[in-house]
Amino acid sequence: ILLGLGLDEFSMSATSILPARKIINSLSYAKMKELAEKAVASSTEAEVVELIKNTISK
Repeated sequence: ILLGLGLDEFSMSATSILPARKIINSLSYAKMKELAEKAVASSTEAEVVELIKNTISK
């Protein structure tokens, strides 16, 4: 969701950089932007969690 909102800098431990980079590189910015828009429009946390679960399972 943060990627879809335009965040492009993250702070993390050195050991997390490579795994995070692999995940980020596997994502489509367009899909993350769409996910972020749906999350912002959601009424509840449960809706956002469900959106994320559905996106991850695809």
